[in-house]
Amino acid sequence: MSDNEAAKSPDSIKIQSPDNEYKKKLNRIKSKICYYKKKPQCGGVDAHKTNGTENDEERKEIIEKLETYRSILKLSEAKIKEFNRINKLIGRDEFNKDEFLNSIQI
Repeated sequence: MSDNEAAKSPDSIKIQSPDNEYKKKLNRIKSKICYYKKKPQCGGVDAHKTNGTENDEERKEIIEKLETYRSILKLSEAKIKEFNRINKLIGRDEFNKDEFLNSIQI
């Protein structure tokens, strides 16, 4: 089997786990927070391109919303783990984290 055939075979397709999707969303939020905090290591908003306090207030508001969203995601992850632990104990199905993560838009 050539490399091209191997790449196209269904066995070689990686399925994204819910944990990977969750980590991607958290990393995306973290990157956006870094950007809006004007940190040069993540290509932050250039201070020279902003026009004073309007953009500073708007930027602070965006940062606050992103940090709140990140906290909610982290809290929901902990709650999902606890919920699934309890469901295993009582013999119920686990919470479908894929559906939950797909319902969240960034």
